[in-house]
Amino acid sequence: MNEPLDIARENERLESATPEERLAFAVKVWGSKLLFTSSFGAGSGVLLHLWSTVAPHLPVVFGDTGFLFDETLAYRDLLVRQLGLRVEVARPPVARDDFLWEHGADIQARNPDLCCAQNKVGPLKPYIANALGWVSGLRRDQSTTRAHVPILLPTEGGPVKVHPLATLTSADVQAYMERHGIPEHPLKARRYLSIGCWPCTRPVADGEDERAGRWAGSSKTECGLHTFLKIKES
Repeated sequence: MNEPLDIARENERLESATPEERLAFAVKVWGSKLLFTSSFGAGSGVLLHLWSTVAPHLPVVFGDTGFLFDETLAYRDLLVRQLGLRVEVARPPVARDDFLWEHGADIQARNPDLCCAQNKVGPLKPYIANALGWVSGLRRDQSTTRAHVPILLPTEGGPVKVHPLATLTSADVQAYMERHGIPEHPLKARRYLSIGCWPCTRPVADGEDERAGRWAGSSKTECGLHTFLKIKES
């Protein structure tokens, strides 16, 4: 497209579109400049499956922080084989043991923002800086902080964030997974409904939102990957 993207108009149109149509739109607009990052966590299978059908020629960028559950790495390998995904792994420049030696074994409890910034957000920033569009699996029903996330979200000097699954519910996600025979993350059966690094993730109790198990007991609700860019005012 040569003319500037009318975000408001496209958001209105895409609101009633299917997740596949939203993703296909993003691929058409940004092509190889469209970035997709995935944590291979609970529920990630939906967007990974859509990606494998709509954009199989483009890679999935996976941030390996060094603190992920073994089950997450095994789940990644399983979906890569089943869906035929191309995966690029982004790792922090400082290995886990060296990072803990420098900052202390309790760094996640004392300063989780520092840990996320160095081990998750930092390694992905070069990919984000080179992208015009950035796909992620954020959904409105995941937490109150994501309740109003739009399909397309422009950022200041950064890529337009694309949320194909924004309107889906957890029930929609489960139905899609079952319909397409996509295996679920093995920890979900133990009520890990949002899965990040093992030091900062716990199971979710009945009645809690999906992300209640992330950084439990602190005011932190996001790793920073989806908040470090400034949202462009309309």
